[in-house]
Amino acid sequence: MKKSQMEIMGLAIVVILITLAMAFVIRFGVLNKPADFKESFTQTELASNMVNTFLKTTSQDCSGLSMTELLQDCAQNQVIYCKNTIPSCEYALDTADKIFKRTLDTWNLAYEFQVYLEEQNPIFKLGNTCPGNKKSKLFSIPTSARSLNVKLDICG
Repeated sequence: MKKSQMEIMGLAIVVILITLAMAFVIRFGVLNKPADFKESFTQTELASNMVNTFLKTTSQDCSGLSMTELLQDCAQNQVIYCKNTIPSCEYALDTADKIFKRTLDTWNLAYEFQVYLEEQNPIFKLGNTCPGNKKSKLFSIPTSARSLNVKLDICG
């Protein structure tokens, strides 16, 4: 009789321990929100890749010059004209606008793209200012006087 009572008491203790272990797993494992590292990393990489691709894009109407070269001209002396009438700044802005409309706008991603020598006074800007969380990528392009900055913020 006592032996069977001891076995039942042992089983009860095992059941209680398993229940407590399950409660801890549910409380600390399942109910905690997973870290949002993947989304943050994806947005940062997207910003970097978009700016890098834009800067390496070559023009069809400006003797095959890259956007980097056109932006350098835009920041310095503005002597390059595309299609013989469009200044380098305007051509670079139009190209950036087309690229971002076909990608980020299509994907419904909010962004702000800026090209500037001084952040308070951008040469041109596309998109809207990100009010809260954002992931940014900044590229600097050397010019004769100082660095031209190209920045893309992906709003979070």
